[in-house]
Amino acid sequence: MDIEAKLESKLKKIFPVTEDRVEAIALLASYGQESYEQEQTRVRLAILKLAGTNPKIAELENYTSAAKSDYRDVLSWAEYPRQSKNWSAKGAEKQQLIEADLNEYQTWLNT
Repeated sequence: MDIEAKLESKLKKIFPVTEDRVEAIALLASYGQESYEQEQTRVRLAILKLAGTNPKIAELENYTSAAKSDYRDVLSWAEYPRQSKNWSAKGAEKQQLIEADLNEYQTWLNT
């Protein structure tokens, strides 16, 4: 499944009510309007992950605003939460952080 399909699937799962999903889609679409707002689909998925399993539109607004300020922050928080809190880790500890972050993100993405 491609990343666009994953985004659509996650939106349907997180926002089962059509009206809520339409509002969420419109809000997420506000990211990516400027040329410097890169990796739109990836960032939108990150926003959804950060907003949680039962998000409010206000949470999406907060993370979308953060992404518009610097999308790398949102990607870091969503995809690399352990690594972003411990950048100085080395060796086996760093590898454990990498694997834990990857497993968490893949599990979230595939459920």
